[in-house]
Amino acid sequence: MRITGGELRSRKLLTTKSDGLRPATDRLRETMFDILSNLMEFEGAIALDLYAGTGSVGFETISRGASRVVFVEANPKVAEVLFQNANDLGIEKKCDIRITKVEKYLNLLSQQADSERTAFDIVYVDPPYAMNNATHQIVDKIISEKTVKHSGVICVEHSKKYSPPPSHLFRQKLFGSTILSFLKPELK
Repeated sequence: MRITGGELRSRKLLTTKSDGLRPATDRLRETMFDILSNLMEFEGAIALDLYAGTGSVGFETISRGASRVVFVEANPKVAEVLFQNANDLGIEKKCDIRITKVEKYLNLLSQQADSERTAFDIVYVDPPYAMNNATHQIVDKIISEKTVKHSGVICVEHSKKYSPPPSHLFRQKLFGSTILSFLKPELK
Protein backbone atom coordinates (compact mmCIF):
# COMPACT_ATOMS: atom_id res chain seq x y z
CA MET A 1 0.00 0.00 0.00
CA ARG A 2 1.27 3.47 -0.91
CA ILE A 3 0.32 7.10 -0.37
CA THR A 4 -1.36 8.27 -3.59
CA GLY A 5 -0.81 12.03 -3.53
CA GLY A 6 0.85 15.05 -1.99
CA GLU A 7 4.28 15.51 -0.46
CA LEU A 8 4.61 11.84 0.58
CA ARG A 9 3.29 10.43 -2.71
CA SER A 10 4.47 6.87 -3.49
CA ARG A 11 5.81 6.26 0.03
CA LYS A 12 5.02 2.74 1.22
CA LEU A 13 2.90 2.00 4.28
CA LEU A 14 3.19 -1.07 6.46
CA THR A 15 0.06 -3.17 6.90
CA THR A 16 -0.86 -6.01 9.20
CA LYS A 17 -3.31 -8.87 9.17
CA SER A 18 -6.10 -8.49 11.69
CA ASP A 19 -9.73 -9.56 11.80
CA GLY A 20 -11.96 -6.81 10.48
CA LEU A 21 -9.05 -4.73 9.13
CA ARG A 22 -9.91 -3.53 5.64
CA PRO A 23 -7.45 -0.85 4.46
CA ALA A 24 -8.88 1.72 2.05
CA THR A 25 -7.78 0.89 -1.47
CA ASP A 26 -5.59 3.27 -3.45
CA ARG A 27 -8.45 3.87 -5.89
CA LEU A 28 -10.92 4.70 -3.10
CA ARG A 29 -8.46 7.10 -1.44
CA GLU A 30 -7.64 8.80 -4.75
CA THR A 31 -11.33 9.33 -5.45
CA MET A 32 -12.01 10.51 -1.89
CA PHE A 33 -9.25 13.10 -2.04
CA ASP A 34 -10.22 14.26 -5.54
CA ILE A 35 -13.71 15.01 -4.23
CA LEU A 36 -12.45 16.58 -0.99
CA SER A 37 -9.94 18.80 -2.81
CA ASN A 38 -12.87 20.44 -4.62
CA LEU A 39 -14.57 21.14 -1.29
CA MET A 40 -11.80 22.35 0.97
CA GLU A 41 -8.20 23.36 1.46
CA PHE A 42 -6.03 20.70 3.13
CA GLU A 43 -3.25 23.10 4.11
CA GLY A 44 -3.37 23.48 7.89
CA ALA A 45 -6.45 21.24 8.26
CA ILE A 46 -7.05 19.14 11.36
CA ALA A 47 -8.51 15.68 10.71
CA LEU A 48 -9.96 12.85 12.78
CA ASP A 49 -9.49 9.29 11.48
CA LEU A 50 -11.87 6.95 13.34
CA TYR A 51 -11.27 3.20 13.11
CA ALA A 52 -7.90 4.24 11.68
CA GLY A 53 -6.45 0.80 11.03
CA THR A 54 -2.98 1.24 9.55
CA GLY A 55 -3.64 4.95 8.99
CA SER A 56 -3.65 5.21 5.20
CA VAL A 57 -6.40 7.84 5.06
CA GLY A 58 -4.94 9.99 7.83
CA PHE A 59 -1.41 9.80 6.39
CA GLU A 60 -2.80 10.71 2.99
CA THR A 61 -4.36 13.80 4.60
CA ILE A 62 -1.04 14.87 6.12
CA SER A 63 0.68 14.27 2.79
CA ARG A 64 -1.73 16.76 1.22
CA GLY A 65 -1.04 19.49 3.80
CA ALA A 66 -2.98 18.79 7.01
CA SER A 67 -1.23 20.09 10.11
CA ARG A 68 -2.52 17.36 12.43
CA VAL A 69 -4.46 14.10 12.39
CA VAL A 70 -5.93 12.31 15.40
CA PHE A 71 -6.00 8.56 14.74
CA VAL A 72 -8.34 6.43 16.86
CA GLU A 73 -7.71 2.68 16.80
CA ALA A 74 -8.79 0.21 19.50
CA ASN A 75 -6.54 -2.71 18.54
CA PRO A 76 -3.08 -2.23 20.15
CA LYS A 77 -1.32 -4.46 17.58
CA VAL A 78 -2.78 -2.45 14.69
CA ALA A 79 -1.89 0.78 16.52
CA GLU A 80 1.75 -0.40 16.64
CA VAL A 81 1.71 -0.36 12.83
CA LEU A 82 0.22 3.16 12.96
CA PHE A 83 3.11 4.34 15.16
CA GLN A 84 5.65 2.61 12.90
CA ASN A 85 4.16 4.20 9.75
CA ALA A 86 4.18 7.67 11.33
CA ASN A 87 7.84 7.22 12.34
CA ASP A 88 8.87 5.78 8.98
CA LEU A 89 7.23 8.72 7.19
CA GLY A 90 8.87 11.22 9.57
CA ILE A 91 5.53 12.82 10.47
CA GLU A 92 5.06 11.57 14.03
CA LYS A 93 4.77 15.16 15.35
CA LYS A 94 1.64 15.66 13.21
CA CYS A 95 0.06 12.43 14.46
CA ASP A 96 -1.93 12.00 17.66
CA ILE A 97 -2.55 8.25 17.96
CA ARG A 98 -5.18 7.18 20.49
CA ILE A 99 -5.48 3.51 21.39
CA THR A 100 -9.09 3.39 22.49
CA LYS A 101 -12.58 2.61 21.25
CA VAL A 102 -14.14 5.24 19.02
CA GLU A 103 -17.18 5.61 21.28
CA LYS A 104 -14.96 6.25 24.30
CA TYR A 105 -12.90 8.86 22.43
CA LEU A 106 -16.01 10.70 21.20
CA ASN A 107 -17.46 10.66 24.74
CA LEU A 108 -14.23 12.20 26.06
CA LEU A 109 -14.43 14.92 23.40
CA SER A 110 -18.05 15.69 24.26
CA GLN A 111 -17.14 16.15 27.93
CA GLN A 112 -14.65 18.91 27.14
CA ALA A 113 -15.71 22.51 27.50
CA ASP A 114 -16.65 24.12 24.18
CA SER A 115 -13.65 26.45 24.41
CA GLU A 116 -11.26 23.48 24.78
CA ARG A 117 -12.86 21.08 22.29
CA THR A 118 -11.24 20.53 18.92
CA ALA A 119 -13.57 20.84 15.97
CA PHE A 120 -12.17 18.97 12.98
CA ASP A 121 -12.10 20.04 9.34
CA ILE A 122 -12.45 16.43 8.19
CA VAL A 123 -13.73 13.35 10.00
CA TYR A 124 -13.21 9.90 8.46
CA VAL A 125 -15.40 7.04 9.67
CA ASP A 126 -14.52 3.54 8.48
CA PRO A 127 -15.92 0.98 10.94
CA PRO A 128 -16.17 -2.76 10.34
CA TYR A 129 -19.13 -3.29 8.02
CA ALA A 130 -20.91 -5.40 10.62
CA MET A 131 -21.32 -2.28 12.79
CA ASN A 132 -24.18 -0.62 10.89
CA ASN A 133 -26.12 0.36 14.03
CA ALA A 134 -23.00 1.69 15.72
CA THR A 135 -22.14 3.65 12.56
CA HIS A 136 -25.49 5.47 12.82
CA GLN A 137 -24.74 6.37 16.43
CA ILE A 138 -21.18 7.49 15.66
CA VAL A 139 -22.22 9.72 12.75
CA ASP A 140 -25.12 11.19 14.76
CA LYS A 141 -22.78 11.95 17.66
CA ILE A 142 -20.20 13.60 15.35
CA ILE A 143 -22.92 15.88 13.97
CA SER A 144 -24.80 16.61 17.22
CA GLU A 145 -21.65 17.21 19.29
CA LYS A 146 -20.16 19.50 16.61
CA THR A 147 -17.07 17.30 16.30
CA VAL A 148 -16.72 18.55 12.73
CA LYS A 149 -16.59 22.26 11.89
CA HIS A 150 -19.63 23.88 10.30
CA SER A 151 -17.67 24.06 7.02
CA GLY A 152 -16.17 20.58 7.49
CA VAL A 153 -16.86 17.24 5.86
CA ILE A 154 -17.57 13.77 7.23
CA CYS A 155 -16.48 10.86 5.00
CA VAL A 156 -18.03 7.49 5.79
CA GLU A 157 -16.83 4.29 4.13
CA HIS A 158 -19.55 1.66 4.50
CA SER A 159 -21.40 -1.32 3.09
CA LYS A 160 -24.67 -1.10 1.17
CA LYS A 161 -26.52 -2.06 4.38
CA TYR A 162 -25.80 1.31 6.04
CA SER A 163 -27.78 4.38 5.06
CA PRO A 164 -26.31 7.75 6.07
CA PRO A 165 -28.68 10.47 7.29
CA PRO A 166 -30.20 11.96 4.10
CA SER A 167 -30.46 15.40 5.70
CA HIS A 168 -26.64 15.61 5.76
CA LEU A 169 -25.69 13.53 2.70
CA PHE A 170 -24.49 15.45 -0.35
CA ARG A 171 -22.51 12.91 -2.37
CA GLN A 172 -21.89 9.17 -2.67
CA LYS A 173 -19.50 7.08 -4.71
CA LEU A 174 -19.83 3.32 -5.24
CA PHE A 175 -16.80 0.96 -5.26
CA GLY A 176 -18.19 -2.57 -5.74
CA SER A 177 -19.75 -3.48 -2.38
CA THR A 178 -18.28 -0.39 -0.69
CA ILE A 179 -19.90 3.04 -0.63
CA LEU A 180 -18.12 6.27 0.18
CA SER A 181 -20.56 8.85 1.54
CA PHE A 182 -19.81 12.54 2.05
CA LEU A 183 -21.81 14.41 4.67
CA LYS A 184 -21.92 18.03 5.82
CA PRO A 185 -23.02 19.04 9.33
CA GLU A 186 -25.47 21.47 7.72
CA LEU A 187 -26.42 21.47 4.07
CA LYS A 188 -27.28 24.78 2.45
